[in-house]
Amino acid sequence: MEKEHHEDMQIDERIMNAYAKLTPREKQLAEVVLRAQSSLSSYTAAELADTAGVSAATAARFFRRLGYSTYNEARLHSRRKAGWGSPFEHLQDTPQQEGDFHHHVAQDSENLSRTLETIDVSQIEEAVGYLAQARRVWIVGYRNSRALAQYAHMLLLNFSSDVHLLPRDAGASLGEDLASLRSDDVVLVMAMRRRPRVLGGIVTIAREAGAPVIMISDPTLGETGADATVCLRCQNKGAGIFDSMVVPISLINHLCARLVAIKGAELKERLAGIERLHERVDDLSPGVSVQGLPDFPSTSDQ
Repeated sequence: MEKEHHEDMQIDERIMNAYAKLTPREKQLAEVVLRAQSSLSSYTAAELADTAGVSAATAARFFRRLGYSTYNEARLHSRRKAGWGSPFEHLQDTPQQEGDFHHHVAQDSENLSRTLETIDVSQIEEAVGYLAQARRVWIVGYRNSRALAQYAHMLLLNFSSDVHLLPRDAGASLGEDLASLRSDDVVLVMAMRRRPRVLGGIVTIAREAGAPVIMISDPTLGETGADATVCLRCQNKGAGIFDSMVVPISLINHLCARLVAIKGAELKERLAGIERLHERVDDLSPGVSVQGLPDFPSTSDQ
């Protein structure tokens, strides 16, 4: 990697690049830094190390591994890049290669590979378990995350009608919906950057109600992610000025595919009913024969 390119990289990108080589202690510190990076300049190295439960020597080694000579260099770099996340921030510096489709696809492929290296698969299974047991699923998404929330909503409606997208519309108030939260609900939050402040309040209210919170985000997620029951971070670096949503889309698809295996015969019955309704109202063409639906394995077959 060229030195100039490396210097332009945000600290979360550097962490993800180095993540596979980090020691367990360094990974503890990496989690703290990722949560704190939006206000990293206000912390001392000792405060970060103390929060992560690691030594000062581990902290010094960690920041050197990321390409900084000292923590102060990392802190100053973070302060200079405080506007990162806005397409406008990168508009003037977009290299010519970012117009190349091969480069575009290669970046998405790299995002998938790096997410696979760093994501905790046990947390994915934990998220699937919460979704499988939920009485009701609330899906939250703003800005870029709205499209992800709509995609998840569309897939999860195959499993239950009690799946709700928040906010319902531009003029809707969240209060009435959040008042209905119960401990046997699940809140699925799409939290890709740049996140509105309201997300933190929604997560807090959900946890106060006892409802598990599954959060799908990018590596820049800060303190809001610390309150989530399960936090799944996806690499989202775009080849151009816009973030890539390939990894979160793939993750949502996988979560729902795992639900298919868990729901088994129950899901087949619901899908059969949905197909019969499609035939009656003739809203899809060509029709799918209900008799042609496959048998899904039950959990006992796994």
